Amino acid sequence: MKKPKITCLPIDGSGVLHIDFENGPFGEATEATKGDGVGFFSANGNLQGVTFDDVNEKHDDQTLVFAFCSIGIAVRKGKITFKLDTVSTAKKAARTSKKKSA
Repeated sequence: MKKPKITCLPIDGSGVLHIDFENGPFGEATEATKGDGVGFFSANGNLQGVTFDDVNEKHDDQTLVFAFCSIGIAVRKGKITFKLDTVSTAKKAARTSKKKSA
């Protein structure tokens, strides 16, 4: 994974924040199951990018949760950091097999 590109477009103190892990173009957006935003995933399920809907440019904490990963951001004095957590392939397979056998 290349170094992500972070873009924040604030208007009056808050706005959309994008984190791109790959160069576009991206496919359809997938709505987060928790949090306000969307993710873009490759055909094999890798996260290509995310968009947080409304982020305060000075101080904020948010997390977007998807089926196989979550990404959290922290904004402190205008500096943006993020943490990406992924579910291992073994856990993905176990969840898939449980769904099929149910």
